[in-house]
Amino acid sequence: MTAKRILLVLVSLLIGALVALFLTFFERYERQLDRGWSAKAIRNPYLAAERFLDARGLETRRADNIAAVAGLSPQDTLYVASSSQVYNGERARELLDWIERGGNAVVVARRGTEGERDWLLEELGVTAETGSGDFFFTNPMRRFIGEEAEEYSGKSASELLREHNRKLREGENTDGETPEDSGADAAEPAAPEPPEDPDVDPSALVTLTSDSGHDYRLHFNPTTLLWHPTLDSEGASGDSDPAFWANMENETAGGDSDPVFWADMENETAGVPFIQFERGDGLLTLMADAGLWQSDRIGHFDHVFLLEQLASDGDFVFLTRPQFDSLPVLARRYAREFFGAGALALLAWLLLRSRRFGPRAAEPETARRSLLEHIAACGHYYWREDRCSALLARYRDSLLRRLGGDNASQKTRRRLCEQLNAATGLGETRITDSLWGQPPHSEEAFTERMRNLQQIEAVL
Repeated sequence: MTAKRILLVLVSLLIGALVALFLTFFERYERQLDRGWSAKAIRNPYLAAERFLDARGLETRRADNIAAVAGLSPQDTLYVASSSQVYNGERARELLDWIERGGNAVVVARRGTEGERDWLLEELGVTAETGSGDFFFTNPMRRFIGEEAEEYSGKSASELLREHNRKLREGENTDGETPEDSGADAAEPAAPEPPEDPDVDPSALVTLTSDSGHDYRLHFNPTTLLWHPTLDSEGASGDSDPAFWANMENETAGGDSDPVFWADMENETAGVPFIQFERGDGLLTLMADAGLWQSDRIGHFDHVFLLEQLASDGDFVFLTRPQFDSLPVLARRYAREFFGAGALALLAWLLLRSRRFGPRAAEPETARRSLLEHIAACGHYYWREDRCSALLARYRDSLLRRLGGDNASQKTRRRLCEQLNAATGLGETRITDSLWGQPPHSEEAFTERMRNLQQIEAVL
Protein backbone atom coordinates (compact mmCIF):
# COMPACT_ATOMS: atom_id res chain seq x y z
CA MET A 1 0.00 0.00 0.00
CA THR A 2 1.41 3.31 -0.97
CA ALA A 3 1.81 6.27 1.39
CA LYS A 4 -0.86 8.21 -0.48
CA ARG A 5 -3.45 5.50 0.15
CA ILE A 6 -2.45 5.25 3.82
CA LEU A 7 -2.93 9.02 4.18
CA LEU A 8 -6.39 8.85 2.58
CA VAL A 9 -7.44 6.04 4.96
CA LEU A 10 -6.25 8.00 8.01
CA VAL A 11 -8.07 11.15 6.88
CA SER A 12 -11.28 9.14 6.33
CA LEU A 13 -11.00 7.55 9.79
CA LEU A 14 -10.44 10.99 11.37
CA ILE A 15 -13.48 12.47 9.63
CA GLY A 16 -15.61 9.46 10.69
CA ALA A 17 -14.44 9.85 14.32
CA LEU A 18 -15.33 13.55 14.33
CA VAL A 19 -18.80 12.85 12.91
CA ALA A 20 -19.37 10.13 15.55
CA LEU A 21 -18.33 12.50 18.34
CA PHE A 22 -20.61 15.24 17.03
CA LEU A 23 -23.62 12.89 16.82
CA THR A 24 -22.88 11.55 20.31
CA PHE A 25 -22.62 14.85 22.15
CA PHE A 26 -24.85 17.04 19.97
CA GLU A 27 -28.05 18.18 21.68
CA ARG A 28 -30.74 20.11 19.83
CA TYR A 29 -32.73 22.74 21.70
CA GLU A 30 -34.99 25.63 20.76
CA ARG A 31 -35.01 29.11 22.21
CA GLN A 32 -37.54 31.79 21.51
CA LEU A 33 -36.25 35.33 21.06
CA ASP A 34 -38.45 38.38 21.28
CA ARG A 35 -37.40 40.66 18.44
CA GLY A 36 -40.10 43.23 19.13
CA TRP A 37 -42.91 44.25 16.86
CA SER A 38 -42.59 43.95 13.13
CA ALA A 39 -42.81 46.98 10.87
CA LYS A 40 -46.30 45.91 9.79
CA ALA A 41 -47.49 45.76 13.41
CA ILE A 42 -46.02 49.21 14.11
CA ARG A 43 -47.84 50.70 11.12
CA ASN A 44 -51.12 48.99 11.98
CA PRO A 45 -52.00 49.05 15.72
CA TYR A 46 -55.04 46.82 15.02
CA LEU A 47 -53.07 44.03 13.34
CA ALA A 48 -53.69 41.57 16.21
CA ALA A 49 -57.44 42.26 16.08
CA GLU A 50 -57.47 41.71 12.31
CA ARG A 51 -55.67 38.37 12.61
CA PHE A 52 -57.99 37.25 15.40
CA LEU A 53 -61.05 38.00 13.26
CA ASP A 54 -59.45 36.26 10.27
CA ALA A 55 -58.96 33.17 12.44
CA ARG A 56 -62.68 33.32 13.27
CA GLY A 57 -63.54 33.26 9.56
CA LEU A 58 -64.44 36.95 9.23
CA GLU A 59 -63.11 39.06 6.40
CA THR A 60 -61.36 42.25 7.54
CA ARG A 61 -60.41 45.30 5.56
CA ARG A 62 -59.48 48.92 6.20
CA ALA A 63 -61.04 52.19 5.10
CA ASP A 64 -59.76 55.76 5.19
CA ASN A 65 -62.98 57.78 5.07
CA ILE A 66 -66.47 57.59 6.51
CA ALA A 67 -67.75 57.70 2.93
CA ALA A 68 -67.02 53.95 2.88
CA VAL A 69 -70.43 53.50 4.57
CA ALA A 70 -72.06 53.76 1.14
CA GLY A 71 -70.41 50.48 0.10
CA LEU A 72 -71.24 48.46 3.21
CA SER A 73 -73.95 45.83 3.46
CA PRO A 74 -76.27 45.54 6.49
CA GLN A 75 -74.40 42.39 7.58
CA ASP A 76 -71.05 44.21 7.95
CA THR A 77 -69.49 45.70 11.06
CA LEU A 78 -67.86 49.12 10.98
CA TYR A 79 -65.31 50.14 13.61
CA VAL A 80 -64.68 53.92 13.72
CA ALA A 81 -61.56 54.72 15.74
CA SER A 82 -62.69 58.31 16.44
CA SER A 83 -66.09 59.97 16.27
CA SER A 84 -64.40 63.04 14.78
CA GLN A 85 -64.13 61.11 11.51
CA VAL A 86 -67.88 61.66 11.14
CA TYR A 87 -67.02 65.21 10.15
CA ASN A 88 -70.43 66.73 9.30
CA GLY A 89 -74.12 66.22 9.80
CA GLU A 90 -74.65 64.59 6.40
CA ARG A 91 -72.06 61.89 7.15
CA ALA A 92 -73.63 61.30 10.57
CA ARG A 93 -77.04 60.88 8.93
CA GLU A 94 -75.62 58.42 6.38
CA LEU A 95 -74.06 56.35 9.17
CA LEU A 96 -77.29 56.27 11.20
CA ASP A 97 -79.34 55.37 8.11
CA TRP A 98 -77.04 52.43 7.42
CA ILE A 99 -77.40 51.29 11.04
CA GLU A 100 -81.19 51.53 10.80
CA ARG A 101 -81.07 49.18 7.80
CA GLY A 102 -79.36 46.56 9.98
CA GLY A 103 -75.74 47.70 10.15
CA ASN A 104 -73.54 47.21 13.19
CA ALA A 105 -71.22 50.08 14.12
CA VAL A 106 -68.68 50.46 16.93
CA VAL A 107 -67.58 54.08 17.42
CA VAL A 108 -64.96 55.44 19.81
CA ALA A 109 -66.15 58.77 21.20
CA ARG A 110 -63.60 61.57 21.14
CA ARG A 111 -63.55 64.36 23.67
CA GLY A 112 -62.92 67.46 21.57
CA THR A 113 -61.88 70.95 22.53
CA GLU A 114 -64.29 73.64 23.64
CA GLY A 115 -66.48 74.83 20.79
CA GLU A 116 -65.71 71.81 18.58
CA ARG A 117 -68.78 69.94 17.39
CA ASP A 118 -69.15 66.17 17.34
CA TRP A 119 -72.00 65.51 14.93
CA LEU A 120 -72.57 61.88 15.82
CA LEU A 121 -72.61 62.44 19.58
CA GLU A 122 -75.01 65.35 19.13
CA GLU A 123 -77.38 63.11 17.18
CA LEU A 124 -77.33 60.57 20.02
CA GLY A 125 -77.45 63.11 22.85
CA VAL A 126 -74.18 61.80 24.31
CA THR A 127 -71.40 63.93 25.74
CA ALA A 128 -67.79 62.96 26.43
CA GLU A 129 -66.82 63.84 30.00
CA THR A 130 -63.48 63.90 31.80
CA GLY A 131 -62.96 60.89 34.08
CA SER A 132 -60.59 60.23 36.92
CA GLY A 133 -57.56 59.45 34.78
CA ASP A 134 -56.44 56.61 37.11
CA PHE A 135 -55.33 54.28 34.33
CA PHE A 136 -52.89 51.41 34.78
CA PHE A 137 -50.95 52.19 31.60
CA THR A 138 -50.55 55.91 32.37
CA ASN A 139 -47.06 55.18 33.73
CA PRO A 140 -45.35 53.21 30.92
CA MET A 141 -42.72 51.73 33.29
CA ARG A 142 -45.45 50.18 35.39
CA ARG A 143 -45.70 47.33 32.90
CA PHE A 144 -42.06 46.37 33.37
CA ILE A 145 -41.25 46.86 37.06
CA GLY A 146 -44.72 46.61 38.58
CA GLU A 147 -45.99 48.72 41.43
CA GLU A 148 -42.46 49.94 42.26
CA ALA A 149 -42.98 52.50 39.52
CA GLU A 150 -45.21 54.51 41.84
CA GLU A 151 -42.26 55.03 44.22
CA TYR A 152 -40.40 56.97 41.54
CA SER A 153 -43.21 59.20 40.31
CA GLY A 154 -41.90 62.47 38.93
CA LYS A 155 -38.66 60.94 37.63
CA SER A 156 -37.77 60.31 34.02
CA ALA A 157 -37.77 56.81 32.56
CA SER A 158 -33.96 56.66 32.47
CA GLU A 159 -33.69 57.70 36.13
CA LEU A 160 -36.37 55.19 37.08
CA LEU A 161 -34.57 52.31 35.35
CA ARG A 162 -31.21 53.23 36.87
CA GLU A 163 -32.72 53.26 40.35
CA HIS A 164 -34.44 49.93 39.78
CA ASN A 165 -31.25 48.30 38.45
CA ARG A 166 -29.30 49.63 41.43
CA LYS A 167 -31.74 47.97 43.82
CA LEU A 168 -31.45 44.71 41.93
CA ARG A 169 -27.66 44.79 42.10
CA GLU A 170 -27.79 45.40 45.85
CA GLY A 171 -29.93 42.31 46.23
CA GLU A 172 -33.09 44.06 47.31
CA ASN A 173 -36.40 42.52 46.40
CA THR A 174 -40.06 43.25 47.00
CA ASP A 175 -40.17 41.01 50.09
CA GLY A 176 -37.36 42.89 51.82
CA GLU A 177 -35.06 39.80 51.88
CA THR A 178 -31.29 40.13 51.83
CA PRO A 179 -29.08 38.10 49.52
CA GLU A 180 -28.13 35.81 52.47
CA ASP A 181 -31.82 35.11 53.19
CA SER A 182 -32.58 34.24 49.60
CA GLY A 183 -29.36 32.25 49.03
CA ALA A 184 -30.89 29.06 50.35
CA ASP A 185 -33.57 29.23 47.71
CA ALA A 186 -31.22 30.01 44.86
CA ALA A 187 -31.18 26.41 43.71
CA GLU A 188 -34.95 26.19 43.58
CA PRO A 189 -36.70 26.39 40.22
CA ALA A 190 -37.55 29.83 38.94
CA ALA A 191 -40.96 31.16 39.82
CA PRO A 192 -43.59 30.96 37.10
CA GLU A 193 -44.05 34.00 34.92
CA PRO A 194 -46.59 36.54 36.15
CA PRO A 195 -50.05 36.43 34.62
CA GLU A 196 -50.70 38.29 31.38
CA ASP A 197 -53.31 40.59 32.92
CA PRO A 198 -51.96 43.59 34.85
CA ASP A 199 -52.69 43.92 38.56
CA VAL A 200 -55.61 46.34 38.43
CA ASP A 201 -57.96 47.26 41.25
CA PRO A 202 -61.20 45.28 40.73
CA SER A 203 -63.20 48.47 41.20
CA ALA A 204 -61.60 49.84 38.03
CA LEU A 205 -62.80 46.87 35.95
CA VAL A 206 -66.08 46.41 34.11
CA THR A 207 -67.67 43.00 34.65
CA LEU A 208 -70.18 41.69 32.14
CA THR A 209 -72.14 38.48 32.33
CA SER A 210 -72.94 36.50 29.19
CA ASP A 211 -76.10 34.49 28.62
CA SER A 212 -74.13 31.36 29.60
CA GLY A 213 -73.47 32.76 33.06
CA HIS A 214 -69.75 33.44 32.67
CA ASP A 215 -68.31 36.72 33.92
CA TYR A 216 -66.05 38.70 31.62
CA ARG A 217 -63.81 41.52 32.77
CA LEU A 218 -62.80 44.57 30.76
CA HIS A 219 -60.34 47.33 31.62
CA PHE A 220 -61.38 50.63 30.05
CA ASN A 221 -59.34 53.82 30.16
CA PRO A 222 -61.25 56.06 32.62
CA THR A 223 -59.71 59.26 31.26
CA THR A 224 -62.79 59.84 29.08
CA LEU A 225 -66.32 58.71 29.99
CA LEU A 226 -69.69 58.93 28.25
CA TRP A 227 -72.80 60.57 29.63
CA HIS A 228 -76.42 60.45 28.50
CA PRO A 229 -79.49 61.99 30.18
CA THR A 230 -80.93 58.50 30.61
CA LEU A 231 -78.06 57.67 32.95
CA ASP A 232 -79.03 60.62 35.12
CA SER A 233 -82.62 59.44 35.39
CA GLU A 234 -81.90 55.74 35.70
CA GLY A 235 -78.70 56.04 37.67
CA ALA A 236 -75.35 55.26 36.20
CA SER A 237 -74.38 52.90 38.98
CA GLY A 238 -76.32 49.82 39.90
CA ASP A 239 -79.40 50.36 37.67
CA SER A 240 -78.09 48.73 34.49
CA ASP A 241 -78.48 44.99 34.19
CA PRO A 242 -75.02 43.33 34.29
CA ALA A 243 -76.12 40.60 31.89
CA PHE A 244 -74.18 40.91 28.68
CA TRP A 245 -76.77 41.21 25.89
CA ALA A 246 -78.82 38.56 27.62
CA ASN A 247 -81.47 40.97 28.86
CA MET A 248 -81.05 43.85 26.43
CA GLU A 249 -84.74 43.80 25.54
CA ASN A 250 -85.59 44.43 29.20
CA GLU A 251 -83.36 47.50 29.49
CA THR A 252 -84.47 51.10 29.46
CA ALA A 253 -87.44 51.76 27.28
CA GLY A 254 -87.62 54.73 24.99
CA GLY A 255 -87.04 55.84 21.45
CA ASP A 256 -84.00 55.40 19.28
CA SER A 257 -82.27 58.20 21.17
CA ASP A 258 -82.18 56.26 24.46
CA PRO A 259 -79.46 53.68 25.17
CA VAL A 260 -80.50 50.05 25.58
CA PHE A 261 -77.40 48.96 27.49
CA TRP A 262 -74.45 50.47 29.29
CA ALA A 263 -71.65 49.18 31.47
CA ASP A 264 -70.57 51.14 34.51
CA MET A 265 -67.44 51.23 36.67
CA GLU A 266 -67.66 51.12 40.47
CA ASN A 267 -65.09 53.86 41.07
CA GLU A 268 -66.42 56.28 38.43
CA THR A 269 -69.46 58.52 38.75
CA ALA A 270 -68.81 60.98 35.91
CA GLY A 271 -70.08 58.56 33.28
CA VAL A 272 -69.76 55.12 31.75
CA PRO A 273 -67.20 53.73 29.29
CA PHE A 274 -69.63 51.71 27.17
CA ILE A 275 -73.11 52.53 25.76
CA GLN A 276 -75.26 50.78 23.14
CA PHE A 277 -78.12 52.16 21.07
CA GLU A 278 -80.64 50.33 18.94
CA ARG A 279 -81.37 52.21 15.73
CA GLY A 280 -83.97 50.45 13.58
CA ASP A 281 -82.69 46.98 12.81
CA GLY A 282 -79.08 47.79 13.69
CA LEU A 283 -76.92 48.39 16.72
CA LEU A 284 -74.62 51.29 17.54
CA THR A 285 -71.97 50.82 20.22
CA LEU A 286 -70.19 53.81 21.73
CA MET A 287 -66.92 53.32 23.61
CA ALA A 288 -64.71 55.85 25.32
CA ASP A 289 -61.47 53.87 24.99
CA ALA A 290 -59.69 53.81 21.62
CA GLY A 291 -56.97 51.39 22.72
CA LEU A 292 -59.08 48.49 23.94
CA TRP A 293 -58.46 46.42 20.79
CA GLN A 294 -55.05 47.68 19.87
CA SER A 295 -52.28 45.13 19.74
CA ASP A 296 -50.70 46.06 23.07
CA ARG A 297 -53.97 45.64 25.05
CA ILE A 298 -56.22 43.23 23.18
CA GLY A 299 -54.67 40.27 25.01
CA HIS A 300 -55.50 41.62 28.48
CA PHE A 301 -58.53 40.42 30.42
CA ASP A 302 -61.45 39.56 28.08
CA HIS A 303 -61.08 42.36 25.53
CA VAL A 304 -60.95 39.94 22.64
CA PHE A 305 -64.23 38.37 23.79
CA LEU A 306 -65.94 41.76 23.50
CA LEU A 307 -64.57 42.14 19.98
CA GLU A 308 -65.89 38.72 19.00
CA GLN A 309 -69.34 39.44 20.42
CA LEU A 310 -69.67 42.81 18.69
CA ALA A 311 -68.63 41.46 15.28
CA SER A 312 -71.50 40.45 13.02
CA ASP A 313 -71.50 37.79 10.31
CA GLY A 314 -70.33 40.07 7.49
CA ASP A 315 -67.06 41.86 6.90
CA PHE A 316 -65.34 43.78 9.68
CA VAL A 317 -64.19 47.19 8.41
CA PHE A 318 -61.63 49.20 10.40
CA LEU A 319 -61.98 52.94 9.83
CA THR A 320 -58.83 54.28 11.45
CA ARG A 321 -56.81 57.39 11.01
CA PRO A 322 -54.37 56.97 8.09
CA GLN A 323 -50.78 56.63 9.25
CA PHE A 324 -48.12 57.67 6.77
CA ASP A 325 -44.65 56.20 6.83
CA SER A 326 -41.69 58.47 7.48
CA LEU A 327 -39.16 59.36 4.80
CA PRO A 328 -36.44 56.99 6.13
CA VAL A 329 -38.93 54.10 6.15
CA LEU A 330 -39.99 54.83 2.57
CA ALA A 331 -36.34 55.18 1.54
CA ARG A 332 -35.49 51.75 2.96
CA ARG A 333 -38.58 50.18 1.44
CA TYR A 334 -38.05 51.51 -2.09
CA ALA A 335 -34.24 51.76 -2.14
CA ARG A 336 -33.92 48.91 -4.67
CA GLU A 337 -36.41 50.48 -7.08
CA PHE A 338 -34.88 53.95 -6.62
CA PHE A 339 -31.31 52.91 -7.35
CA GLY A 340 -32.45 50.59 -10.16
CA ALA A 341 -34.31 53.42 -11.87
CA GLY A 342 -31.32 55.72 -11.35
CA ALA A 343 -28.95 53.18 -12.92
CA LEU A 344 -31.24 52.78 -15.95
CA ALA A 345 -31.52 56.56 -16.34
CA LEU A 346 -27.71 56.89 -16.18
CA LEU A 347 -27.27 54.13 -18.76
CA ALA A 348 -29.79 55.78 -21.10
CA TRP A 349 -28.01 59.14 -20.72
CA LEU A 350 -24.62 57.55 -21.51
CA LEU A 351 -26.04 55.87 -24.62
CA LEU A 352 -27.57 59.14 -25.75
CA ARG A 353 -24.37 61.14 -25.26
CA SER A 354 -22.16 58.54 -26.89
CA ARG A 355 -24.02 58.56 -30.24
CA ARG A 356 -23.13 61.18 -32.91
CA PHE A 357 -23.20 61.45 -36.71
CA GLY A 358 -20.36 62.83 -38.88
CA PRO A 359 -17.21 64.59 -37.69
CA ARG A 360 -17.19 66.40 -34.44
CA ALA A 361 -18.10 70.05 -34.84
CA ALA A 362 -15.58 72.64 -33.79
CA GLU A 363 -16.14 74.23 -30.46
CA PRO A 364 -17.54 77.75 -30.90
CA GLU A 365 -15.39 80.69 -29.88
CA THR A 366 -16.53 81.89 -26.51
CA ALA A 367 -14.19 84.92 -26.14
CA ARG A 368 -15.44 88.23 -27.59
CA ARG A 369 -13.12 90.00 -30.10
CA SER A 370 -12.07 93.60 -29.79
CA LEU A 371 -13.58 96.53 -31.74
CA LEU A 372 -10.59 96.77 -34.08
CA GLU A 373 -10.85 93.07 -34.89
CA HIS A 374 -14.54 93.54 -35.61
CA ILE A 375 -13.85 96.49 -37.97
CA ALA A 376 -11.08 94.56 -39.72
CA ALA A 377 -13.39 91.57 -40.18
CA CYS A 378 -16.13 93.80 -41.62
CA GLY A 379 -13.64 95.42 -43.99
CA HIS A 380 -12.38 92.06 -45.27
CA TYR A 381 -15.95 90.96 -45.78
CA TYR A 382 -16.89 94.05 -47.82
CA TRP A 383 -13.70 93.72 -49.87
CA ARG A 384 -14.43 90.06 -50.70
CA GLU A 385 -18.00 90.96 -51.69
CA ASP A 386 -16.73 93.79 -53.97
CA ARG A 387 -18.61 96.44 -52.08
CA CYS A 388 -15.66 98.75 -51.43
CA SER A 389 -15.91 100.38 -54.86
CA ALA A 390 -19.55 101.28 -54.24
CA LEU A 391 -18.63 102.57 -50.77
CA LEU A 392 -15.83 104.72 -52.21
CA ALA A 393 -18.07 106.03 -55.01
CA ARG A 394 -20.83 107.13 -52.61
CA TYR A 395 -18.32 108.85 -50.33
CA ARG A 396 -16.61 110.62 -53.25
CA ASP A 397 -19.93 111.73 -54.83
CA SER A 398 -21.02 113.34 -51.56
CA LEU A 399 -17.74 115.33 -51.39
CA LEU A 400 -18.01 116.44 -55.03
CA ARG A 401 -21.53 117.71 -54.45
CA ARG A 402 -20.29 119.78 -51.54
CA LEU A 403 -17.35 121.10 -53.59
CA GLY A 404 -19.47 121.68 -56.72
CA GLY A 405 -17.06 119.52 -58.76
CA ASP A 406 -19.42 116.89 -60.13
CA ASN A 407 -19.50 117.10 -63.98
CA ALA A 408 -17.03 119.98 -63.74
CA SER A 409 -14.76 121.12 -66.59
CA GLN A 410 -11.01 120.68 -66.57
CA LYS A 411 -10.50 124.31 -65.60
CA THR A 412 -12.82 123.95 -62.61
CA ARG A 413 -11.12 120.74 -61.54
CA ARG A 414 -7.67 122.39 -61.71
CA ARG A 415 -8.86 125.32 -59.61
CA LEU A 416 -10.34 122.92 -56.95
CA CYS A 417 -7.12 120.93 -56.87
CA GLU A 418 -5.06 124.10 -56.27
CA GLN A 419 -7.33 125.21 -53.44
CA LEU A 420 -7.38 121.75 -51.79
CA ASN A 421 -3.61 121.40 -52.20
CA ALA A 422 -3.11 124.67 -50.35
CA ALA A 423 -5.54 123.61 -47.58
CA THR A 424 -4.56 119.93 -47.07
CA GLY A 425 -0.94 119.75 -48.28
CA LEU A 426 -1.81 116.85 -50.59
CA GLY A 427 -0.43 116.87 -54.09
CA GLU A 428 -2.69 117.81 -57.00
CA THR A 429 -2.19 114.37 -58.51
CA ARG A 430 -3.33 112.59 -55.36
CA ILE A 431 -6.31 114.91 -55.05
CA THR A 432 -7.29 114.31 -58.69
CA ASP A 433 -6.99 110.52 -58.35
CA SER A 434 -9.01 110.56 -55.12
CA LEU A 435 -11.85 112.69 -56.54
CA TRP A 436 -12.02 111.68 -60.20
CA GLY A 437 -9.65 108.76 -60.67
CA GLN A 438 -10.39 105.04 -61.29
CA PRO A 439 -11.35 102.80 -58.32
CA PRO A 440 -8.36 101.11 -56.60
CA HIS A 441 -7.60 97.43 -57.13
CA SER A 442 -5.71 96.67 -53.93
CA GLU A 443 -6.46 96.99 -50.23
CA GLU A 444 -3.55 99.40 -49.70
CA ALA A 445 -4.71 101.72 -52.51
CA PHE A 446 -8.28 101.68 -51.20
CA THR A 447 -7.11 102.55 -47.71
CA GLU A 448 -4.98 105.44 -49.04
CA ARG A 449 -7.87 106.83 -51.12
CA MET A 450 -10.22 106.76 -48.16
CA ARG A 451 -7.62 108.53 -45.99
CA ASN A 452 -7.19 111.28 -48.62
CA LEU A 453 -10.94 111.80 -48.91
CA GLN A 454 -11.24 112.08 -45.10
CA GLN A 455 -8.52 114.81 -45.11
CA ILE A 456 -10.36 116.71 -47.86
CA GLU A 457 -13.63 116.40 -45.91
CA ALA A 458 -11.90 117.75 -42.81
CA VAL A 459 -11.07 121.14 -44.44
CA LEU A 460 -14.51 121.77 -45.87
